[in-house]
Amino acid sequence: MGAAADRVEGRRGKAGTIGRVDEAVEETRSAWQNFCFKSQEHGLFIPWQTPPHQQEVDDVIRTAPGPRSITLCAGIALALILCESRARAEISLTDPARTGGWEVTTSGRVDSYLSWIFGHTVNRNGSGAPIDPAMPNGDHYFLVGPQVGIQGYPVPNGPIGDPVNDTKVNTARVRGGFSSTILAFNIYKQISPNLKLTFKMGLWAGIQNGIVKDARQQNDVAAVDWREQYMKLEGPWGALWAGRLLGLFNRGGMRLNWYLMHKQGVGHPCNVDSSGTTSCGNTGVGSLHPNRNGQLAYSTPEIAGVQWTVAMLDPSMIPGNLSSNAQWIRTPLPRFETEATFHRGTTGADEVNLFANGMTQVIGMSTEIPAVPENPNDKVHYNLPLLPADATRVVFGYGGGGWARTHGLAAGATYWAGKGLGTANAFGNTAVDNRGTLRFHFGYLAVVNYRLGDFEIASSYGSSNVKLTDFDRAPPTSQDLFSVVTEVRGIAGLIAYHMGPVTFSIDGMNIHTAWSHNEVLVTNVVSGGVLGEW
Repeated sequence: MGAAADRVEGRRGKAGTIGRVDEAVEETRSAWQNFCFKSQEHGLFIPWQTPPHQQEVDDVIRTAPGPRSITLCAGIALALILCESRARAEISLTDPARTGGWEVTTSGRVDSYLSWIFGHTVNRNGSGAPIDPAMPNGDHYFLVGPQVGIQGYPVPNGPIGDPVNDTKVNTARVRGGFSSTILAFNIYKQISPNLKLTFKMGLWAGIQNGIVKDARQQNDVAAVDWREQYMKLEGPWGALWAGRLLGLFNRGGMRLNWYLMHKQGVGHPCNVDSSGTTSCGNTGVGSLHPNRNGQLAYSTPEIAGVQWTVAMLDPSMIPGNLSSNAQWIRTPLPRFETEATFHRGTTGADEVNLFANGMTQVIGMSTEIPAVPENPNDKVHYNLPLLPADATRVVFGYGGGGWARTHGLAAGATYWAGKGLGTANAFGNTAVDNRGTLRFHFGYLAVVNYRLGDFEIASSYGSSNVKLTDFDRAPPTSQDLFSVVTEVRGIAGLIAYHMGPVTFSIDGMNIHTAWSHNEVLVTNVVSGGVLGEW
């Protein structure tokens, strides 16, 4: 290997993401690169092609070849990339010695799973139990939550469809997994001996079609999400982050779900008939997702395995739901999140990971909630005052957990709690009741994983919970009557076989959802397919 490649390995080896490239591969690649360069330099093109012309980019002169030269050299480059990908976690696209110290790599994945979803789903009206059990055809409670639910077109119970009582679901999808298609570009430059600059650009895409005009159409276009776009400046003093990247609140819990359970798999499909760029894994079933948001963040240097990160993030709003038009949509301050981590060992091998995190944000109303005078017919005698339009609340959350692996066996758990959160991510549709009281949420997830050679088996148990407020338990008769989700719990399992960069897997999840007026739905998801990574 050349000195430039050695320098690249020295910079990247600490993170364990670039291994040693076979010398024969390196020599072959250099020879073909020289061939392509010479073919361009000496005009080895088909006569009818447009002659090569000069392009100047950042003071570097390059020759633009004709189409057939591009095709030949691109094919050679692709073959070399596929060969080299066995030795690298990221594929290098540039030689820093020839690009002024800039290094560009690419990484990504593509997957596809056949999912069978069966059991019970929410009915077409989104309604729950009858308000008066003696009148099953009368008014029903509105169902509030969860954020992600098994919602799809139900199977009719008979020749005439019933929008309230039809809740059975039985459907198949071919879809992407917990992380579906990803194409990421990673750009590095060592600005000075003590300052390194990194850019990350990541496109995420789904493979399944979505609903367009109430139907999933054959010629629909897959959803694409520019999910990651950030820069990082790092030195002996730590690192500064700027852009759109993963939040800190329960980031450790999501990574637990990723590394030990659903990196290769589907888990909760998020929604039966949606498109989307990912599935949910254990998100909404014990794991609260940190999501990706615009932010400015700082991380301390890692000392004895300990690191602390703080961030200011683009603030979020709380949406209304079927039972209320009230929306908490004023965001006077950024959201603040923090995480402390401890890591020892080699990621994916013998290791220990611990984390603790927190989040807070001020949220405000924009319209008033009218007063509710006392009504002698109510079960509880209310005299609720007006809630002014300038009212504010403080959303907060905290969590922690960890996982460890030794001799192929891994286990981990996480817990999170707070007010104004949700069942899948913070600021959800169960965050606040109709009188402005933030609901308390909590959840937990436990995972066990064992890997023997190329075989891997895992299992998880998770639960997301919502505590009812006094208003939820006994609302005035003049208010909309609703049933709030109280728990979403699930048991999941996975079997996988790894074959180099390709993984075959089968996973399943049983999901039990309960609401405050005793509505219960039970749904099962079984998925099998293949994942390829580079």
